[in-house]
Amino acid sequence: MWDSGQTTVTEISLGFGVYIDHVTVMLLFIASFLCLLINTFAIGYMNTDPINDNRNHRFYAEFVLFCSGMLGMVLADSFLWLFIFWELMGLCSYLLIGFYYERPSAAYAAKKAFLTTRVGDVFLMVGLAILWSLFHPYAGADQGALDYAVVFYEGNIEQVAANNSGMLAWALGLMFIGAVGKSAQFPLHVWLPDAMEGPTPVSALIHAATMVNAGLYLVARMFPFFGADALHGELADLAFIIAAIGGTTAVMAAAIAFVQHDLKKVLAYSTMSQLAYIFTGLGAALYLANTLYWHKYLPDGTVNPDYYVNHGIVVVAFGAALFHLFNHAMAKGMLFMASGAVIHEVHHAHHHLHHHDDDHSHHEEDPEELLMLANYLSDSGQSVFGFFNSIDLDQSGEIDTYEFQTALKKADIADLPPWDMQRLMKAVDMDGNGRINVPELELTLGRVHLASLAGDDHHDHHDEFDAQSMENMGGLASKMPLTATAMLVGSLSIMGFPLIGGFWSKEGIIANTWRVALDDPRFFYPAMCVLLGAAMTGFYMSRMWLKTFAGSPKTDVAAHVHPTNTWIKTPLFILTFMSLSAIVLASMGFTHWAPDEYYKPFFDGKKSFFEGFVYEMEHAFANSDSFFFVLTYIAILLGAIVGPGLALSLYGGKLDEGENSLPWFGPVLALNQFVKGRYHWDNSSFGQSGFATALENRLYFDHYYDMAMLKIVAAFSFKAAEADSGVIDGTVKMVERTSQQLSTKLRSLTTGSARDYILMAALGTLGLFALIWGVVA
Repeated sequence: MWDSGQTTVTEISLGFGVYIDHVTVMLLFIASFLCLLINTFAIGYMNTDPINDNRNHRFYAEFVLFCSGMLGMVLADSFLWLFIFWELMGLCSYLLIGFYYERPSAAYAAKKAFLTTRVGDVFLMVGLAILWSLFHPYAGADQGALDYAVVFYEGNIEQVAANNSGMLAWALGLMFIGAVGKSAQFPLHVWLPDAMEGPTPVSALIHAATMVNAGLYLVARMFPFFGADALHGELADLAFIIAAIGGTTAVMAAAIAFVQHDLKKVLAYSTMSQLAYIFTGLGAALYLANTLYWHKYLPDGTVNPDYYVNHGIVVVAFGAALFHLFNHAMAKGMLFMASGAVIHEVHHAHHHLHHHDDDHSHHEEDPEELLMLANYLSDSGQSVFGFFNSIDLDQSGEIDTYEFQTALKKADIADLPPWDMQRLMKAVDMDGNGRINVPELELTLGRVHLASLAGDDHHDHHDEFDAQSMENMGGLASKMPLTATAMLVGSLSIMGFPLIGGFWSKEGIIANTWRVALDDPRFFYPAMCVLLGAAMTGFYMSRMWLKTFAGSPKTDVAAHVHPTNTWIKTPLFILTFMSLSAIVLASMGFTHWAPDEYYKPFFDGKKSFFEGFVYEMEHAFANSDSFFFVLTYIAILLGAIVGPGLALSLYGGKLDEGENSLPWFGPVLALNQFVKGRYHWDNSSFGQSGFATALENRLYFDHYYDMAMLKIVAAFSFKAAEADSGVIDGTVKMVERTSQQLSTKLRSLTTGSARDYILMAALGTLGLFALIWGVVA
């Protein structure tokens, strides 16, 4: 009798909690606030374009899932749940970037983004596995080894540091590679510009509210490891790597933005560069946390005499990086929505000028299902009358929605929901009685067929126009005043113009990076990068605004652009106010992420808004430290004067005669006209240089990666395919051949003769008797 033994199934419990601290609150506000505004913008953007009629339900479902992934990641109380929601965002990015999947470029961009970020995710997964192995022995019975309560506990960090500090550093380094992929930093940056293939609300969502901020959040979540006394000085190298990667990406992305003509791609490279600033700021803050004694008690148990000063330095450095995350999110969300408004109206102006000149332009754009039905009848050789009679179930001479829907399903054309069927019926029902007769169907299908032929004739002409190219814009300040205002404020915030948005945080990042560089010479590299990046940012952001809104319209399309709708304007107005309110937030201590007592050496106990405002102004423009005083004005000179000045001398110009603009554009346009008229210079030699060509080709990173895939991955894949075919398939085929040969031998025994069968049965019976006799004996 066979005993199966005992099988024990271990019970596994999986819990989800919420972890709230100052970092969580900051990211939670950014994500939820911007998701709300972008959703509002999407109503005005997506619902007014006929191409989205059949897919808006899918867009909003994926949009909400994307937002949920970001909120879940921020609220998660463990690295396990962080990773789960992290991957959910990766899936949603694939779906939304490839939203127009029928376009080869969109399908390619979606796969590129998904696979590139997966490279980083593999390293993140390995890092989390190492982290789990290190902290698993210290997790309680009701705790997970990756719970923040376990991995951030000082006692557990001391135990791990005493035994495996090197492995912990490796785990954090691998996790940082995951952040590099998610936030599109060098060398995993190549996916972000192509992600512009998605609808503009998706671009705003990825660049401001969700995906790229996830990598920054992951690095910020590592702070307890860098700040632990047990790891004092152990993670300084990793902090430098974080800052160096940020500095490299900041300059590289800004340089590529110089030569972009696509409005959204300028903003894409701007996002890459500004995120790099935040990585550099986080690297500097983590270095300070890891090398300064900033806790109340020293390792020997004595009171730290430099406690308040060092603690203040660390928290202000970390706060500056997080505050720039906030300022960038507000400004970049506004810039992407404003660019979407411009592209939306330029596209509609082009459609109005060119498409409506055709005979079929007097009709609304016909649903694609009607063209598919016309092609189906043409291919099958059916007449409209014969097709109509086959679907007129009650032989009434008219068909209703149900009969039409049944016919479309039978022809394998579409299975449409009720609301889409109503739209389809409306396109055919000429007399508005809710039913379709033969003449209506025949006239509609004939018109659709002729329209498709006319569309094919003009297809190449229409495709030549690019609504996203700044070369087709110009002079839009008078056409879209609110949008131009939003993009001006957003651009000033990104470039760090004094008193606006990003100035308050970018200056802090530059100052703290240089503070670290004075102690560690390695940091001179990222410090120089962020300083150079300030001038480069001023140039490409000014260039973008001037080419879009200043000067004369470059095409007849730009001259016929109209203001956008209220759904699109409302988020722009709100975010413009948020960017202008940065000084108010700074004065209220918005950058604080620690209890107030840690700021005593900086604020001297001052609590009023006015005192906070005075402190911020003095700290920014009248710093008592001579080095930082000079550094501040160098950064202002580069970012607010040199960079924009070069752009003013090359691009833009005055508006056409008779074009009026809002009062605050007057000084900008007058300055542009003066600088361009007096200092204009020919930069065509740069445009024809090899360096400009390299920048236009993204410094050939895509080419090199493609070659690496071809020579390494593809070669390995071919070898793997050969092994699969020769070994695995060969083994299966050998078994198959052996079975066939054996069956052939056995089949030869079946002669069909009764005499042979009786003989074999007799021999078998004798054999059984002999076997039984042998056993009994």
